[in-house]
Amino acid sequence: MAAAPERVRPPRRLAPSRRPRRDAGRNGFGYLLLAPQVVCFTAIGLLSLISVAWLSLHQVNVLAGTQTFVGLDNYASILTDPDMKVILPNTFFFVGALSVAGTIVALALAVLLNQKLPGINIFRSAIFVPALVTMVAWSLAWRFIVQPKGGIDALFALVGVEPLPWLRGSWLTLLVFALIQLTKNVGINVMIFLAALQAVPEDLVDAARIDGAGRWGRFRNVVIPQISPSILMVFMLMIVGSFKVFELVLLLTNGGPGVQSTVLSFEIYKQAFVLNDIGYASALAVLLFVIVLALTGLIWQLRKRLVFHESE
Repeated sequence: MAAAPERVRPPRRLAPSRRPRRDAGRNGFGYLLLAPQVVCFTAIGLLSLISVAWLSLHQVNVLAGTQTFVGLDNYASILTDPDMKVILPNTFFFVGALSVAGTIVALALAVLLNQKLPGINIFRSAIFVPALVTMVAWSLAWRFIVQPKGGIDALFALVGVEPLPWLRGSWLTLLVFALIQLTKNVGINVMIFLAALQAVPEDLVDAARIDGAGRWGRFRNVVIPQISPSILMVFMLMIVGSFKVFELVLLLTNGGPGVQSTVLSFEIYKQAFVLNDIGYASALAVLLFVIVLALTGLIWQLRKRLVFHESE
C-alpha cells in the first residue's frame, strides 16, 4: 500500500506582541509624572518674560508704586548710554574668552584623565571638587589670591616681576574673571567630556591605528567627530553661563573702577537694585535675553556643519 501523504500543518498564528502597548503605557506614566514640573517651570518662565518685557516699556517708581508707559524710551536709552560702549565689549570679551578657553581646557583635561593609570580616579574626583563649592566662597578665596600684595603678587616678587593690576578694571581683570569662572566649573565639563571619550568605539580607534594613523590623527579624525555632540553642548553651556556671571563682579570689583569691569548681567542688577531704575534694568534684561537666544540659535543652526552625522 502507498503511504498516506503527510498532512501539512497550517502556519501558527502568532499572538500580537503586547510589548509596544506596555512600553507606551510606561512612557505615558513617565510623562504624567513630569507634567506638573514641566508645566510649572514653563508657566513661571513665560510669566517672567512677559513681566520683564512689560516693565521695560514703563518708567517704574518703586517708592510710589506707579508705572508710567514710556514705550521704547528705555531701549533708546541703551543706544545713548555711554557706559554701554564699555559694558557690551566687556561682556562679549568675557564670554568669548571663557567659552573658548573653557571648552579647550576641559577637553584637554578629559583626555588626560581618560588614561588607564593606577589611582586615576583620585584625580578625576579632585578635578570635580571646585564644582561643589559655592560661587561666593570660591570668589572670596580668589580675592585673597589676586588682591594687591596677595598670593600672585608674592610669587611674582620672588622672580623680580612687578605687581600687575589684576583687579583695576582692564582686560586683565576680565581675564582674571574668566580664569576664576573656568576653574570653578571645569570639573562638570570634564565629566561630560570624559563620558563622551569613554563611549568612543574602540574598534574605530583600532582601525585607524592599523591604517597607520598617528595619535594626533586618530584623535582629530576619529575621536573628535565621535564626541562632537558633547563639544557643542559644553560650548553652548559655557556661552549661556558666561552671560550670567554676577558674584565675581560683585565681590571682586563691584564693577569698578567706574564701569571698567562691569558686564551686562551686573549692570542689570545695579540699575534695578542700586539705582532703582526698574524700567531700564528690564530693557537691559530683554537685551541680554535676545543676545543669548540669538547666539544659541545661531550655534544650533550650525550644528549640521559642526556635529558629526547630525542631519536633523
